[in-house]
Amino acid sequence: NDSALSKRELVFYFTPDATQAQHQAALNACAHVTPEATPEPFTTSGPAADQVGDVRFRIDHADDKAIAQLENCMDKQPGMAGVDQPDLTD
Repeated sequence: NDSALSKRELVFYFTPDATQAQHQAALNACAHVTPEATPEPFTTSGPAADQVGDVRFRIDHADDKAIAQLENCMDKQPGMAGVDQPDLTD
């Protein structure tokens, strides 16, 4: 299935003491760094503890330059701990 192979995402992780405001500020600061990365909304349902999530961007059509721009922006955000590109083909 070609559509499964084209689904790509970057997940930015925060330190355990990062606040919901820091997560939101990072998303807002980097949401428009490149048009090739689309921010994913935070979960707004379920328990409040589950609503503070990692910052996620879909990068289905992003090239290396766009990914680097996004990572550089997110690296500057308070509370950032790391990044992962999960395998979405499962």
